[in-house]
Amino acid sequence: MKDNTNTKPVLAVHKYIKGASPRHEPDADEALDAYEKAHAISREALVLEVRLANGDTVSWPYSSLRKVKYYIGKGMLELHFDDDLVIAEGRNLQRVRDAINEHRQRFIQEGTDVERGLKDDDAIHIDRLEITEGIEEP
Repeated sequence: MKDNTNTKPVLAVHKYIKGASPRHEPDADEALDAYEKAHAISREALVLEVRLANGDTVSWPYSSLRKVKYYIGKGMLELHFDDDLVIAEGRNLQRVRDAINEHRQRFIQEGTDVERGLKDDDAIHIDRLEITEGIEEP
């Protein structure tokens, strides 16, 4: 038989009673960056809001999104929500399409000619948004 009288028991409580090492507290900018990054990837969006140039907005739940068509050569994106159709025309819409397919795009917004001129050539810009509403069933 082995004598274990010289060994000390290891208790789980020791890791809690030991002094905690000091931790780095982020400054306000670091905390905001971390929050925005975590918020962006934290969950899927529940609705997609369509913002028109005149200030009107229409929102659809992602649960009603039935089909997404992207026409590369035309710079056009078609979104089919039940009986409604949203057409977005612009440039560099591939990233918007990808985000919509992942249910992560929170809104799409119609831009102006002035905004288009201020953006880089590889920036996303929506020139025109068209909404065609279907017949609602009672």
